[in-house]
Amino acid sequence: MKLALIHPQIIRGSGVENYLIEFAKHLATAGHDLTYITSLTTAQIGAALPGRWELQPRLRGSAVLRMWHFNRLAPRAALQAGADLSIGFGRTCVQDIHRNGTGCHRIYGNLLPLWQRYSLKHLYELHLERRLYAGRETPKFVSSSARVAAQLQGVYGADGERFRMLTPPVETQLFQPAENRANTREIYCRKLQTDAAKPVLIFVSLSHRRRGLEPLLEAMKQIDATLWIVGKSPGAALKEKVRRLGIGSRIRIVPVTSNLVELYQSADWFVHPTQYDAFSNTVLQSMACGLPGLVSVMDGAVDHVRNGENGFMLYHPQQPRELAARIQEALAFDAPAWRKLSSAARETVLQLTWERHMQEWSELLEE
Repeated sequence: MKLALIHPQIIRGSGVENYLIEFAKHLATAGHDLTYITSLTTAQIGAALPGRWELQPRLRGSAVLRMWHFNRLAPRAALQAGADLSIGFGRTCVQDIHRNGTGCHRIYGNLLPLWQRYSLKHLYELHLERRLYAGRETPKFVSSSARVAAQLQGVYGADGERFRMLTPPVETQLFQPAENRANTREIYCRKLQTDAAKPVLIFVSLSHRRRGLEPLLEAMKQIDATLWIVGKSPGAALKEKVRRLGIGSRIRIVPVTSNLVELYQSADWFVHPTQYDAFSNTVLQSMACGLPGLVSVMDGAVDHVRNGENGFMLYHPQQPRELAARIQEALAFDAPAWRKLSSAARETVLQLTWERHMQEWSELLEE
């Protein structure tokens, strides 16, 4: 089948873009003829992905102008490429299938500071989202989460029959429990100068405000554990909060370049008090490593958490007192109970393979 993959930029960056690149490789392996419609890529990615590239002009100036321009050019390019089906991944309104990787922008926008909420860029993104889901120019939608699909249907009145739920795959051969967890944990605790006698919580984020680091730091004042913050280094305000709370000795900042698999294998709990996420890959990745998590109900990935069986749900992740109570409840689990949770977390995601994911896509493409 001739497929056109549409996204303003096909580079290594966000979860949407990383997914698109791996998805394209699997489509090509399955024998599909691919055309990439984009305004920005790299020579390395261009050489790695089989297929044709239809590079659209990338306008200088504002992001709003670039979104408007690409949204006009992309459908025409897909027609000119002779595609049987077009699949969009970003802020485009006209394609045969749109795969949502960012959730409901209207709901997410309510969490932004006022100056961002009323920016021209945000307002235009809301316009494009409304046109996409309230209109009829795109026949089918793919969502990673039933929660996000319900949000979009509720906000825009979109027909539920147009939605398909396709859970993202997880590389369970890469993300897996350590062969010798005690040894791996000892090595990383020593490396990060962490007290190995204390439980270790891991928080992974490149967007600390949205992912809930501030209430987590406030909760840590009541928690006798160490927190590893993996990813973006906290800014001056958060570092000052750590100092003011007197928890600096139990906080470790870990660069994003670190081995995330081994960090998951070494920690005791994954803590994810996000305000909003469409579907965080980190949730499934940590579960694949046998690391039970405390996951916000505002993340679509919570669909895969069974409260008390393979992890815990955080119902009010922005409330430090309740967050601390939930963490203390988790830390009260003894070793046998923790191992049961760990095994259940791993077992939950074992079926979420690329093979299964591509079979689900194949059935959708043939409808």
